[in-house]
Formats: sequence, structure tokens, C-alpha cells
Amino acid sequence: ARLSFCKFMVTPSTLLILDEPTNHLDIPSKEMLEEAISEYTGTVITVSHDRYFVKQIVNRVIEVKDQTIQDYQGDYNYYLERNLEARERELARAEELEEKAPKVKAKSKMSKAEKLARKKQKVQAFQQSKQKSKSMKNSKRWN
Repeated sequence: ARLSFCKFMVTPSTLLILDEPTNHLDIPSKEMLEEAISEYTGTVITVSHDRYFVKQIVNRVIEVKDQTIQDYQGDYNYYLERNLEARERELARAEELEEKAPKVKAKSKMSKAEKLARKKQKVQAFQQSKQKSKSMKNSKRWN
């Protein structure tokens, strides 16, 4: 993986897409990667759960969440500050939804019970029709 990355770094390009680039790297390798990305003049798109790495290299954060995209023109700390406001709004909304949740759960459980009852009825009806079919076949054989 390191050799492949080195080959990419010496090949002229304007875009690097990195998915979890720090996974399975030791600390010196991570530091080399941070330095190489900092010196890179093109665009780097990375997905990473390594917050320290992200803090070192990003100057723009694009968050993809709940089928929406939010663009933060700033470093990771700026993203955290701005995102704190969004998190507070989200928590208020979650509390509101939580108040409604017992009602929704009760409805969904009732519908599951109803579905189960319908399924049992269908199975019984199928078994009865199967039994009728067998008895009709047998009666035709002997007549």
C-alpha cells in the first residue's frame, strides 16, 4: 500500500480520492502521509474516522448525512463549531420525535400483530384447501 501511494504521489494528477488512508498505518507512516498531502497541490477527497489526521489536512469539510450535503468552508475546528449549532437543533428535534415515539411504536406493534394473524389465517386456509384437494383426489380414485 505504501509503495502504491508513493507511485501515485510522483505521478502528475490533480485529484486524489482516499478512503480511510490511515487504516493499518503506524505513526511515522501517518505523519509521512499528512506531510505528502499537505504538499500536494491538487484536490484531495478523503473519508476518514481519524480525527487527528482530518484536523491536520483539511481546509473544507463536506458532510453527507440523512440524504443531505452540508458544505463547511473551513478547517475541521470550524466544522465542529458550526456543526455544534446543527447538533443542538438536531437534539431538540430528536426529543420532539421521542415524545411521539411511543404512539408510533404502539401502532407498528399492532400492525405486526395483525400481519401475524393474517399470515396464520392464510396458512390455515391453504392447509384446509390442500386437505380438501387430497380428499377429492382420493375420492376420484376409488370411484
